[in-house]
Amino acid sequence: MEKITVQTSLNIELEFESAPFHKRFFALIIDSIIITAYAYITSQIIDSINSESTGESLPFLYNLSALQMLFYLPALLYHLVCETLMNGQSPGKKICQIRVISDNGGRAAFHQLVLRWLLRSVDIAMVLPGLISYMSTKRNQRLGDLAAGTMVIDTKLSSDLNETVFFELENDYKPKYTNVLRLSDRDMNLVKGVLDAVVKQNNTALLYRTTAKIREVLNIQEYEDDVTFLETILKDYNYLSNQN
Repeated sequence: MEKITVQTSLNIELEFESAPFHKRFFALIIDSIIITAYAYITSQIIDSINSESTGESLPFLYNLSALQMLFYLPALLYHLVCETLMNGQSPGKKICQIRVISDNGGRAAFHQLVLRWLLRSVDIAMVLPGLISYMSTKRNQRLGDLAAGTMVIDTKLSSDLNETVFFELENDYKPKYTNVLRLSDRDMNLVKGVLDAVVKQNNTALLYRTTAKIREVLNIQEYEDDVTFLETILKDYNYLSNQN
């Protein structure tokens, strides 16, 4: 699998592994089965309604056409809705442990997912150019990924930077670093990912670089344990962002 190095907004280098072809293929198969099953059930329902409406007037046929469009809409929007609500994953991608992220290492923005979804038909219709794009680009991106600025990574081998950073705090919680809102949600996702990497991989080098950069950006001179510092940064961001 291709190693992908991404420079984040905090000038921290993150390393991912691109999703291997077989995982992307099996994810596509799983999602296609789900869509096909839904379309089959939907067509059976519509056929049943249609068979009971023989001899009906023309306005009913218009209503039936509208009903058909409404029923088939979830199949059309399947990938866009799933990747938006499931943090860059569809059921197939989740089972195969791959995820769509932005090419800067953060969570893919909605407009990126929309553009990627719009170009899906192009990738399907033009199989060869899409395959060439996947094989020849450094990050194994298909045409839709190149246009949208996204990439597909293997989440099994990478710390998950896209889990939510929001959680409950005590009612009397007092923030320590009040200028933490100078950082973004994407920066907080990075902090969360670094803490996960420390737990899973004992990546102390990444921990040190991240804490040093955040102290520099926020002009924090005092010292405390790196893990405790990042946990405090997360808590303060949660508290202060909810006050605004």
